[in-house]
Amino acid sequence: MKNSMKSETKAKVIRIIIAVFLAIFMWVYVNGSSIDLVSQEINSIPVTLTNSDTLAAKGLVLDVQKSYYVNLRIKGTEKNIEAVKTSEITAEVDLKDINEAGSYTPKIVLKGLPNSITMDEVKPETLQLQVDKIEDKDQSVTINASGKPGNNLSVISAETNDTVKVSGSSDDLAKISSLNATANVQGLMDDATQFLEVQAVDASGNVLTGVECQPKVVKADIVLGNTKEVPVTTPKTSGDVSSGYKVSSVTVNPSSITIGGKQAVLDQISSVAVSDINVSGAVSNVTSENSLSLPNGVTNMDGGNKVKVTAAVEALIEKSYTVDTVEKRNVPEGLTVSKLQDSSVVVKLSGTASELQNLDVKTIAVWVDLTGKAKGKSDVQIQVKSPKGSVKSVSPEKTFVTLEESE
Repeated sequence: MKNSMKSETKAKVIRIIIAVFLAIFMWVYVNGSSIDLVSQEINSIPVTLTNSDTLAAKGLVLDVQKSYYVNLRIKGTEKNIEAVKTSEITAEVDLKDINEAGSYTPKIVLKGLPNSITMDEVKPETLQLQVDKIEDKDQSVTINASGKPGNNLSVISAETNDTVKVSGSSDDLAKISSLNATANVQGLMDDATQFLEVQAVDASGNVLTGVECQPKVVKADIVLGNTKEVPVTTPKTSGDVSSGYKVSSVTVNPSSITIGGKQAVLDQISSVAVSDINVSGAVSNVTSENSLSLPNGVTNMDGGNKVKVTAAVEALIEKSYTVDTVEKRNVPEGLTVSKLQDSSVVVKLSGTASELQNLDVKTIAVWVDLTGKAKGKSDVQIQVKSPKGSVKSVSPEKTFVTLEESE
């Protein structure tokens, strides 16, 4: 009986040894010759946002539309690490449980790692998401032209009457600089209608992917014609400047523009007028954007419908000039001037500093008009005319002229 028990014990020990040997064999078979654990980093695994369409159905939208990535550090035996296929690893964040606007930190769920691998670290473990309510607004569309029409024609206008509703987060809507659509006019020979896709762009011209446009396509009318450069007429002033001041000049910038339209219309245009500039109560220069007066069917090819008009306003000053020459005009036939009491006069002018500072005294005309005067001594009015400024006074105002019969 003792021998039987010894035999069973011996057999049990043998079975344990065999089991341990088999376990070691299987470990080596599965994990390789080394049983040491090693780590490996896997970077930039894209994160897929699932059920994102449910947000729109709830009137919600992600505040920032961008791509997300996650970095991993895994651990396992060298053989198991080498067997990992990175392409089979996926990362997901489920948005189906988001029901209202706010901040969320959903956990990133990883799939595709074999059971022989353990996860050592995940960065980040969650995403920081901001969810907003969908907002919308109506906006006009700018039509751009690409290419060059045929027959030396130009695109005079490219416009649409359609209004587009844009929707998205408040941040995305605030980034919209314009809604654009591009018409291909290469080789176009006549006016045309095109249906164009609309895109929302920011101030740098980048397309805003987080903005939806409805409708996505608009009808655009393309008008072709010829161009012509014409001067811009200097406008008049309206209103009165403050007392003691004067408008010394009015300038327009640009002084000429390129206009476009049908040739028959362009042939009738030699210049373009501008609306008056208002200087009421001004004591300094006045600058304003004034509208061009363009006929129907004519476009400013330089862009816009306004030009910059500047009225120079200066304070009035007074300055006196001594004129040594007094002309005798309209001397009656048969008479001659034997004596002129005053051969020089002092003229006081009022004007701006820019008008009077370089005024040549020789350009100031001083004369007496002897029309109808008889022989003998007569008092006559001294008359003055200046090319700049206005005459405030002349001293003396009158003089005596003696007329005698001419020999």
